[in-house]
Amino acid sequence: MPTLQPITSRRAIQEYHRFRHAIYSTSGQRGFLSSAVGIDVDEFDRSALHFGWYEGGRLVGCVRLIDPVKGTFALHCFKDLPGPVGLDLGHALLREARDRGHRVCEVGRLCLAPDHRSPAQVRAFVLAIIAAAHRHGRDHCLFSCDRPHAAFWRRMGFRNVTGLEAYTTPRASRPICLIQGHYHQLLALHRTELQRLGLAQLLRPAA
Repeated sequence: MPTLQPITSRRAIQEYHRFRHAIYSTSGQRGFLSSAVGIDVDEFDRSALHFGWYEGGRLVGCVRLIDPVKGTFALHCFKDLPGPVGLDLGHALLREARDRGHRVCEVGRLCLAPDHRSPAQVRAFVLAIIAAAHRHGRDHCLFSCDRPHAAFWRRMGFRNVTGLEAYTTPRASRPICLIQGHYHQLLALHRTELQRLGLAQLLRPAA
């Protein structure tokens, strides 16, 4: 099974940005690309945590975890929220999490190679992301997805954000929705499977 590893070296980072572009450019997500020249980099990458899903040294998947930044668009997904009302809802979620002492991140740029998209592979990839995010101190996540994919995320234990279940953006080919998840709840839900997949070592040690 592939392993999820932090990407830190310059060479690996460059490969990762090219991989992101290659996957997005052949999908309905191409409108989210920052460039048409073969590499995908945006203003959120500098402060994000980047992970590669490697199998035998080959990059077969990737994801980034974005910490909120100051400003109107605190997360990348906030750029597509429907107007002031949508942004108010998004920022309210951030405030609520912070008031509870929870560290929030956006899960973004999830990419898988075409030959690694079976239901079992996708599920293992998501479980590895959950474990890695927890290991790196994140408690709560927000992200957008195509509305037809929301059912998968709900089956994995995530929830639709009320009021943002379906909205449109010029960058997406289909309606999208905002999803949230609490890593402590997700870990409790999937702990047995995480242990079976050998992902338990990624979990944050108990306080």
